[in-house]
Amino acid sequence: MFDTARLRLRGFETSNTRFIFNLWNNPQVLPSITNEYIVPTGPKFMEKIPDIAQQTVMFLVIHGGPSEGGAMIGTTSIEMTHPKNRDGLFSIMLEPEFWGRGYGEEVTRFVVDYCFRSLGLHRVSLQVFEGSERALSLYKKIGFVEEGRKRKVNWIDGHWEDLVNMGILEEEWQKSGQK
Repeated sequence: MFDTARLRLRGFETSNTRFIFNLWNNPQVLPSITNEYIVPTGPKFMEKIPDIAQQTVMFLVIHGGPSEGGAMIGTTSIEMTHPKNRDGLFSIMLEPEFWGRGYGEEVTRFVVDYCFRSLGLHRVSLQVFEGSERALSLYKKIGFVEEGRKRKVNWIDGHWEDLVNMGILEEEWQKSGQK
């Protein structure tokens, strides 16, 4: 378990499965996390959630602090895409009611710092759809650099969006003095 200024990050427990299932079925969240069809997933997907959590280096459930009554508000994870090269793939999902409160920034800063300081990663990578403007702005603010795009990869709401690949290197994080 980890604590940030306003949040508590806990390891996955099977009791979190329903919350994560509901988060993955939220029509406001789905467009920012998948380029698949935006349709509800059935109960079979819920059975896969524990396996998904176990296959990552770090899968955390985000709980709000006292002001949120300790409620689960999202998830974050680091998946080792290239262990030899110490490259971790970052992801985060928050319930929409908690967007715009700075929680995404707080979690992202903590996880990136933890990856470099404690997990020994050399880089943290992520992918974000170009329509997720707030997320793109946040990642740039933290120091992630756009490294490329997969053009017109996602058909959403009647238009095409690019998938933006971003990354931050350990030395860039250290130079920035962020935590």
